[in-house]
Amino acid sequence: MGGRCEACRANISVTQKRIKCTQCSHNYHSECINFNNDTASRSEWKCPACIASCRKGGDNSNTPIRSNKSPSKIVHDETMIRPSNKSFDQPTPITETSSCQPYNLELINSIELLLDKKLSAIKFDIIQELKLSLITEIKNEITSNLKQLEESHNSLLNDYNNLKSNFEKLQQNVQDGEMNLTDLCAQIKKEQQWGRLSNLEIVGLPENSKESISELTIKIASYAGIKLTNDQIVSAHRVQPMQNVGGRPKNIIVKLQNRTIKDNIISGLRKTKGITTSDIELGGPAKRFFVNEHLTPENKQLLKTVKSRAMAKSYKFVWVRNCHIF
Repeated sequence: MGGRCEACRANISVTQKRIKCTQCSHNYHSECINFNNDTASRSEWKCPACIASCRKGGDNSNTPIRSNKSPSKIVHDETMIRPSNKSFDQPTPITETSSCQPYNLELINSIELLLDKKLSAIKFDIIQELKLSLITEIKNEITSNLKQLEESHNSLLNDYNNLKSNFEKLQQNVQDGEMNLTDLCAQIKKEQQWGRLSNLEIVGLPENSKESISELTIKIASYAGIKLTNDQIVSAHRVQPMQNVGGRPKNIIVKLQNRTIKDNIISGLRKTKGITTSDIELGGPAKRFFVNEHLTPENKQLLKTVKSRAMAKSYKFVWVRNCHIF
């Protein structure tokens, strides 16, 4: 609050224009005493009561009449006083002396400057406080968000580390599984080849609907210088080739009682430099056929590759013994 107006006895708010008497220090609404910047200097302004007391005879008729009305509702008309002499028909306006007007203006200007400074300071303080409050709020929010981001990051990092550890374990398991699978495949191939150690494979022998493969095998062994009986033949039959070629007879697989018999037959045929159909008393023109060790499909492909490389390198011989390629 800015004090109380001595004219209307109402409180003076900080937003209302006011003037302070330089003599008695009483405050007034600018509207209550018709004060404006053109009236007088604020630094020299005196209220009507003080002006009246300074006059001869102590006339204070120019003092405004006190009222309970708000200064915003006061009609600022000139105060009119009629003299007791009835011969005067026109009212005589009472005004302040011209000597006080510069003081009133200067005082008003000073008060306005002071108010402007005060309001500017208050405005600045409010703005600074709002800025500080806003900055603090934003800082707290950013801090909270950063904390949440850090927690999320740590959680994701832990998940990533767990996944990485699990992946490494799975990768190691896969590698171990691949190694085991490779070992198993090699073992299976070895077992498959081991199961063929007592077998003969006859390639290129013409087919006959009335043929007896056991009898043909006995004749082949006889040509190699080996006496073979039916009891020593476990099984003998033709098999479908991996790739069908028109006009080519099916291969014959003969399983013998033991590997020694097979090795002796192959060794005897090597000494004869080969065998033909006429050597085993088959009718028709003589056709050469081959008696080999029974290799697995993978080893047959390997033998084919080795022969091709040997030919390119000008090697003379490639042979198989006990299902091993040399």
